[in-house]
Amino acid sequence: MSLVQTQDRLQLPGALESQLHEFRRRVWFIKMAEAGCGAIFGLVVAFLLMFALDRVWDSPLFVRMGLFALVLCGFAAVPLAMHRWIWRNRLLEQLARLLSRKHPHVGDQLLGIIELVRNDDEQARSRALCEAAILQVAHDAQKRDFSDAVPHPRHRLWAALAIVPALAALVLAVLWPAAAGNAWARLLAPWQNTPRFTFAAVEPLEKTLVVAHGEPFSIAVRLNANTTTRPALGVVQFGDQQPVAAILNDNGYQFELPAQIDAGPLEVRIGDYFQSVRIEPKLRPELNSVAAAYTLPEYLGRPGDQTRDVRGGVISLVKGSQAQFTAIAGRDLKEAQVDGRPVTPEGARASTSPMLIDGPSRVEFRWIDQFGLAGKVPFLLSITGQDDEPPSLFVEDLPRQKVVLDSELLSFKIRAHDDFGVKSVGIEWEGIENPIVKTLAKGERLLAAGGNDRESLEVGGTFSAKSLDIEPQPIVVRVYVEDYFPGRERVYSSPHMLYILTAEQHAIWITEQMSKWHRESLEVRDREMQLYETNKQLRELSHEEFDQPDTRRRIENQAAAEKANGRRLTGLTAKGDDLVKQAMRNPEIGVGHLEKWAEMLQILKDISGNRMPSVADLLKQASQAPPTADAVPEKKEDEQKSPPVAGMIRDTRQTPGGKSPDDEKKKPAPLIPQVVDRESSQQPLDKTQEAAAPPPEKGGGKASLGLPGTTLAGKPKPGKACTTGEKVDEAVEEQRDLLAEFEKIADELNQILANLEGSTLLKRLKAASRKQYVIGGRIGDQIGPAFGIAPSVVDEGPLKVLEDMSAEEGKESQTVSLIMDDMHAYFERRKFVKFKAVLDEMRQTDVVGSLRQLGDDVRKESGISMAQCEFWSDTLDRWAEDLVDPAKGGT
Repeated sequence: MSLVQTQDRLQLPGALESQLHEFRRRVWFIKMAEAGCGAIFGLVVAFLLMFALDRVWDSPLFVRMGLFALVLCGFAAVPLAMHRWIWRNRLLEQLARLLSRKHPHVGDQLLGIIELVRNDDEQARSRALCEAAILQVAHDAQKRDFSDAVPHPRHRLWAALAIVPALAALVLAVLWPAAAGNAWARLLAPWQNTPRFTFAAVEPLEKTLVVAHGEPFSIAVRLNANTTTRPALGVVQFGDQQPVAAILNDNGYQFELPAQIDAGPLEVRIGDYFQSVRIEPKLRPELNSVAAAYTLPEYLGRPGDQTRDVRGGVISLVKGSQAQFTAIAGRDLKEAQVDGRPVTPEGARASTSPMLIDGPSRVEFRWIDQFGLAGKVPFLLSITGQDDEPPSLFVEDLPRQKVVLDSELLSFKIRAHDDFGVKSVGIEWEGIENPIVKTLAKGERLLAAGGNDRESLEVGGTFSAKSLDIEPQPIVVRVYVEDYFPGRERVYSSPHMLYILTAEQHAIWITEQMSKWHRESLEVRDREMQLYETNKQLRELSHEEFDQPDTRRRIENQAAAEKANGRRLTGLTAKGDDLVKQAMRNPEIGVGHLEKWAEMLQILKDISGNRMPSVADLLKQASQAPPTADAVPEKKEDEQKSPPVAGMIRDTRQTPGGKSPDDEKKKPAPLIPQVVDRESSQQPLDKTQEAAAPPPEKGGGKASLGLPGTTLAGKPKPGKACTTGEKVDEAVEEQRDLLAEFEKIADELNQILANLEGSTLLKRLKAASRKQYVIGGRIGDQIGPAFGIAPSVVDEGPLKVLEDMSAEEGKESQTVSLIMDDMHAYFERRKFVKFKAVLDEMRQTDVVGSLRQLGDDVRKESGISMAQCEFWSDTLDRWAEDLVDPAKGGT
């Protein structure tokens, strides 16, 4: 061994440096092996822990981060070992110090020679001595084995510790590569949301599930197609409640859970799969409103959409409408269906597509809200496509049948209604076929125009024949209404029959009606006289006969007949009032006659409303009057029973039955008891009053057991009950007075009617005169087209008119004959000379036969017939004026 000299400097022997470098390599290898094995051990152990924890639960982030920190700590040992064992043991003096831990002597010597070699001052004093020292230390070092100087070598232990878990990790990787890879991914990247691998691969549930509030619900969990195991049983648990298990069925588990009202966690365990789901019970979504936006058919004239609330589930729309229905839920919707077809909701709204209404149909709404809850039941909307119904019409104050003057104004009200607008309201009239009438009336008049938005229309209408140029004749009047439906005919009211008369014709008609009324009133009077005679016969009966049941029934029947006759007279007076009102509209009827007639009606009203009911009441009282004392039969010993008495009876003088206590012993027990409370009295009881005390009620009467009342024993009130005969006497006297009044009124009415009849005969002659004038005019209208032409060539129109006029002349002859008969009867009653003179002249001229002959001549000699009509018109008018004096009594 020799020293190496360079530039006169001492150097360590090469063998010693090689020995130290070999020691350095060994230290570096062992310590880095320890660090590497430790890092591998930490990594593999963390992996195994991660793998094992993931099999039990879904390792949270802090656990994964802890394991990842463990791995980092293991790998951090490698750079620490490099710094400690490589960086700090790279120089010779650092190695000498490391050797001194195991071999202190050698290590100190090595430090000393290394110092000599590097210190020039030491070499300058004794170079030879330094070389000897270096060689001596190098020689001693050759004898040493530095391999055992490595401090605490544990590389074999760490290697073993690293190999065992590494082999386990390798086995896991071979057996379950997917699980191992998932564990490595979750270990090495814990910050990433890497899903945990489970052998039971389950399709994950939502983190939050919304269920129906207070309703049982089910949760379906299905296995993934990549699942490794298929556990036969799955378990879920809500909060602290009992777990719910489900068996594997069709690659899934169906868990049926009870109703919940509070939110909480639901733990799901299927094999090694675990998931916590938050259950939130919520009320099912309800529809807040359902609206229909529709457009009516164009012909109705209502453009634009109209809206209607249809939460009731029923809507009726006119056919031809376009409608769209919208349902609005309480919260936003995720899905919606209309009649099974999906629609896209807009927030909380779900709408149908526009649809044409042409008949009955149905719309079904189904909805699912943003939480996945469906409506409890679907909403069904029934749609009825109704026809546009005809309008309705109601007429007030227009009589169904009435006689009116041609100048009279009828006022009435019309109420028209249509669901979609009244177009117009009017009135139509049409005359009834009548040969006397020259021109049959026919026409119409618009009363009011409606509008598309006028569903109801109230109209005040008027009708006046003269203002409408309608000749006197019977006509049919109808009110009509129209709506906007295309092609629909008018809707008419029921026909109203109006007999339009002139003032003269109306006066004749009023007189005829009053004559009928007068005859009916006389019938009432005759009936009252019959009742009066019967009542007089009843008055002649004895007291015993009055008490007979048959007599009482006769009296009661008389009372009923009196009431019936009074009601009949009341109806007649109302009818008479109506005749007076109608007569007042006619200026041709004398006011004096009407005033007297109205006065008579007032008296008749008093008779029918007061006096006749008074007679009936008296007769009714007579039929119900108590029997006389002589007529009461004596009771047998076993029939004289008075009821048993319960209560306090302090009056010792008289029993409740009105008899002495001694007589009480003779009375057997009654059928109905009495509850009494009778106080005593110190006042003496009069003998006559005691004898006149009313007898006790019969035991078999209609007695009743009621609440007790306190009575005081005292003197009975004097008085005497009216007997049946007295009531009948009063009734007869009352009836005699009203009959006298009735007779007086009948005479006055007869006189008034006679005056009216006289004026009526005048008006009838005037009317016959005018008819002759009309017939002559109509004949004249037909002469022109048929003059000078053979009858076989003449048109059928003029011939038919002449035939009608011939028939009308025949009717007029009968009318004049009736006038003459009435005039003769009137003369017999009144003995007016002028009536006799006119009647004689009519008979001498043979007016009836002449008019009958005129009817036959109309078809043969129309020109002469026209002149004859004019002649008889003037003659009849002259005869009417000859009767003026006796007919003016009512003016």
